[in-house]
Amino acid sequence: MMKKILIATDGSDTSKRAVLVGIDMARRADGSIIAIYVVDVSRISHLPGYAMIPGIKEKIIGLMEEEGKQATGFAEDRAREANVPCHKIISQGNPSQELLRLSRDLEADLLILGSRGRTGVEKYILGSVAEKVVLQSEVPVLLIKED
Repeated sequence: MMKKILIATDGSDTSKRAVLVGIDMARRADGSIIAIYVVDVSRISHLPGYAMIPGIKEKIIGLMEEEGKQATGFAEDRAREANVPCHKIISQGNPSQELLRLSRDLEADLLILGSRGRTGVEKYILGSVAEKVVLQSEVPVLLIKED
């Protein structure tokens, strides 16, 4: 039974769909969800000149953490409406590695994520995060397709 469902969210439309699907599954199974947002610190190093401006790295991480609060807040609000217990996690690191680690460490029954998120060029085809997670996950993965 899928009682503990982890849902990766980045605030994109596809991840919002993943949140709604995960909440519905948890409600039907009398389970709970964990909404996870990973601050992708590696994206910062791709920004031209980021290291030359004092404080810019911290500012960008702060903005991504705020995005994470909004994305996981969306999940929390929808879960509350459906009477589904929700826990939120905002983590830092490589998104695919963090999702794999958290799904293992938290002993998830299922990991749900969108097939594409907000990652620019990497979003083509399946999406690099989704592809890595599907190929390496020790727990079942449900991919939600983009509209």
